[in-house]
Amino acid sequence: MPVWNLENIHDIKDTDKILADIEKNVDEFKKVRPKLNEDLAPADLVKFLQQYEELKDVSYRVGGLAELWTCEDSSNAKANAHRARVNDILTELGNETVFFSLWFTLISDSAAKKFIGQSGKYKHFLEVIRLFKDHTLPEKEEQIISLLSVSGSDAVVNLYDIVTNRFLFDWAGKKVGQSELTKNYTDQDPSVRKAAYTTVLSRYKDEEPILGEIYTNIVRNWRAEGMKLRKFESPISRRNLGNEIPDKAVDVLLQVVKDNAKLFQDYFKLKFKLLKIDALDRFHLYAPYEMKEKDYPFEDCKKAVLDAYDKFSPKMGKMAREIFDANQVHSELTPNKRTGAFCFTITNKLHPYILLNHAGKLNDLVTMMHEFGHGIHSVCAKDQTLFTAHAPLPLAETASIFGELILLKQLLKGATDEEKIYLITKELDKQYASIGRQAFFVLFEVQAHEMISKGCTLDELNAAYRENLIAQFGKDMRIDELFNHEWKYIPHMYHTPFYCYAYAFGNLLVLALYRLYEKEGESFVPKYLKLLSYGGSKFPEEMLSELGIDMFSKAFWQQGFDIIKEEVETLKKLIK
Repeated sequence: MPVWNLENIHDIKDTDKILADIEKNVDEFKKVRPKLNEDLAPADLVKFLQQYEELKDVSYRVGGLAELWTCEDSSNAKANAHRARVNDILTELGNETVFFSLWFTLISDSAAKKFIGQSGKYKHFLEVIRLFKDHTLPEKEEQIISLLSVSGSDAVVNLYDIVTNRFLFDWAGKKVGQSELTKNYTDQDPSVRKAAYTTVLSRYKDEEPILGEIYTNIVRNWRAEGMKLRKFESPISRRNLGNEIPDKAVDVLLQVVKDNAKLFQDYFKLKFKLLKIDALDRFHLYAPYEMKEKDYPFEDCKKAVLDAYDKFSPKMGKMAREIFDANQVHSELTPNKRTGAFCFTITNKLHPYILLNHAGKLNDLVTMMHEFGHGIHSVCAKDQTLFTAHAPLPLAETASIFGELILLKQLLKGATDEEKIYLITKELDKQYASIGRQAFFVLFEVQAHEMISKGCTLDELNAAYRENLIAQFGKDMRIDELFNHEWKYIPHMYHTPFYCYAYAFGNLLVLALYRLYEKEGESFVPKYLKLLSYGGSKFPEEMLSELGIDMFSKAFWQQGFDIIKEEVETLKKLIK
């Protein structure tokens, strides 16, 4: 199986010279600062941006290689020391270039309009900076907030990580970490599933005084800075602006998920019937449908991925081959290698690097398809600037999840009934986890932020979360009291408030896009490729409107749930 070639980025022996060059280039770029004023010629501003982009390109390369080296072997002390040193230097040098964004944020509207109108390919980069004009404070105040966050909000979030990362659980006669224990949520034995949940949630319940105090302080800080200082209309508005999504679109999305809660409730009733589980019980939500899996060797998976993309679009198949041929895929199982999988686009001038841990299972095939979707998205957007090549968060999973859906449809064509049941249950489990579950997390956060602002107890927050669970699963699902504490072990609520709706947005968007593909056929493909080619060079609303998509329309989002409903109906017919 392939192992990537990091020399495609740069020779690691040249690191010191590259860092020294970056430092010189930062010093050169800092000379721009006195020249920044509203009378500056737009052509000169474009030259400054080109200089800034070149500086960032080199910085991303040296930082990217340092990161990928540690992924090969997390125990490699030399690699870890190299990454720490590189990151420290790049962070310090990066802080010396933030003056540009702050200057452009605070200039007058007329000057900003002039520069944006004549900035060519840097247009959206400047537009995004201006999004925060009404929420940015004078430089001194921004510096104070940044300094205080180190020992304030950032420190409180770090405290959550310190507390929870130290959790060890008694399991099967030994002490294990949380990630090892939570794997048992999908165990075939119902007593093991229940015991795993009980062990984890009991610990979070016991630590409620600390974890609850941490959360309420994070929320108070988020609200104080976001609403009182930066004048956002609501706590979630701050996240929405960063995602380039209007508040109204997020409101519509969340409402459609709420309206379709019964669809997932129906699915879980069907799944429990399939698995012959007598009573609906939250402990067994992720009970697996087991079947004997065949082997999925790496080369067979590679062929399946390329075939799937070729059939949808030969252009996408060609892009996937380019990534394989660039020797930038690492799939071999080696000691101390980073777990999981990712696609890392260091710079738009390089093909992306893809990490896989291929164990020859069906999930490894799906993972390969997913990560190569990300890779194809990167290749499509390579002609954008370094600042606008990456899609904003809600659109970042578009190509990866769409790729999974293409693969699923292909696998279903030649599958037996048993294989179809297996594939559809896995897909529906994933759709609940990425759409229903994530959206209801955010619905709880909206409520929790409001409750905390008015003064509430932890018991009241727990009660609110329980009502949230009942709304998700219906009154027929038994929900143990321990699940009232589940919200305390969702890191995104602590690290990045309101982050989770991006998962629901991305997954529902892909389902709705696939519905368009079913309606339009081959004529949809060039439109889809154009969407990917934009990367993050336009607002999501603009990109989607070119496809005739209105993300403020409930009917659009409902199309995604219509596909889920069809999957549920297909499963119902298969298990009769």
